[in-house]
Amino acid sequence: MYSSIETCAVFGLNACLLEVETNIADGLPGFTMVGFLGSEVKESGERVRVALRNAGIAIPASRITVNISPADVPKRGAILDLAVAAGILSALGVVARKDTEGVMIAGELGLDGEVKPIRGVLPMTERAAAHGCHTVIVPEQNAMEGAVVPDVDVVGVRSVRQMIRYLLEPRASRNRVIRPGKVDAAALLSGNTGTEMPDFAEIHGQEAAKRVLEIAAAGFHNVLMIGPPGGGKSMLAERFRSILPPLTREESLEISAIYSVAGMIPEGQCLITERPFLAPHHTVTRAALAGGGAVPGPGIITLANRGVLFMDEFPEFGRETIDLMRQPMEDHEIRIARTTGTYVYPARFQLIAAMNPCPCGYYPDQRCRCTKPELTRYLSRISGPILDRMDLCAEVVSVKVQELMEPREEERSETIRQRVIAARKIQEDRFAGTGIRCNAEMDAGMVDQYCRLGEPQKRFVGQMFDRLGLSARAFHRMLKVARTIADLEGSGEITEAHLTEAAAYRTADRKYWNPA
Repeated sequence: MYSSIETCAVFGLNACLLEVETNIADGLPGFTMVGFLGSEVKESGERVRVALRNAGIAIPASRITVNISPADVPKRGAILDLAVAAGILSALGVVARKDTEGVMIAGELGLDGEVKPIRGVLPMTERAAAHGCHTVIVPEQNAMEGAVVPDVDVVGVRSVRQMIRYLLEPRASRNRVIRPGKVDAAALLSGNTGTEMPDFAEIHGQEAAKRVLEIAAAGFHNVLMIGPPGGGKSMLAERFRSILPPLTREESLEISAIYSVAGMIPEGQCLITERPFLAPHHTVTRAALAGGGAVPGPGIITLANRGVLFMDEFPEFGRETIDLMRQPMEDHEIRIARTTGTYVYPARFQLIAAMNPCPCGYYPDQRCRCTKPELTRYLSRISGPILDRMDLCAEVVSVKVQELMEPREEERSETIRQRVIAARKIQEDRFAGTGIRCNAEMDAGMVDQYCRLGEPQKRFVGQMFDRLGLSARAFHRMLKVARTIADLEGSGEITEAHLTEAAAYRTADRKYWNPA
């Protein structure tokens, strides 16, 4: 008696289809599982046998062999329990083989036969749909995650018995047993306006810093904010997300897949509809930031993908932790190597860093009591390559009490957001078919193509390059910022005014790192 069941496993964010082959034959009773299995999967046999027995299924005293292929792919976790149970049921004839054709099954079993939630249902469902499966059977708690994938029925089950009842029903009438969930991702995203977030109108003054953040939002640029304690750096960062453009369907699915693998999709929610905003404490470990473990899961860098990573008290993170982000900031992905393979996670985040100018926070004000060696040690925690990767530097000065008390109407986030959306639309049209969406994502070749300068601008930039001593990376990033400033104004050409403003934001940090 032989059966074959399709199931899935997740490696990083990539789902891999697996085949669970089950053979029940006469011979010395036993239960053997093979196929490059981790300890959790090897334990699956005993869980499945007890779960089936408690569900009322009699397992004969025969030799049961389960092979999970491909044999060269490592299998870990308990997500294969339900597929192994289905394979035994099919081999016993409880469920006909034709009833499981085109069906992908995944889930963890309890000893009582109840199906427990698992991680990674969204990428598994996408992979099953691409393979041609018409039905996906997963734990009831995870069914809504997969329901956003079109052209496949996602069925959530609470127990082995419920799965059996569903599979025994003719396919045409299965919906009477369990109705598959369907979610309209476009409708969910259209309802996200960002109006419930903190608003820039709540911050008095700080017009220069708000301008920097508007440019950053329009072009997906990284920002470093420097200023004394209490100046409003954290308030500005917390409101930054309110001016970002809404997620596209593709971005939402990408973020949701990450949170599905991490097991962090909020209960009762099937899709992440807002850009992530993560603000780790400066004591965060490198493993928590990058991702880690025997089977590496997504770290904070990946959880901030397509969103904002806010690092307050930036130098306090330590140089090694900060330098860990150099490669992800450049490649927009992070690779974690293990003996079982290399796990690749996306890391297309927008870094907003905030810091005091010195340990006491008041340099170069007369209130500063830091010695020069203390200042040097403090600033040296941020390396030159990291500073090179910060597209914009904003000085956040303390607001005078008269300005705080003066009644005035500040510009609302939604007004700024509409300008950002208009600039992003220009960029989407410009980069159509190139695989990127924003100016900050341009490589050197694209900068040459899309940031062309006239002869006067070239002479102006040449003088600026020599005077400021910019690196090639910093120079290209300055051109990208100038391109974004031009997009905000609806200008097809980059003018000297755009270049001057971009250069001012690139060199504000020199007041602290290279004082005259």
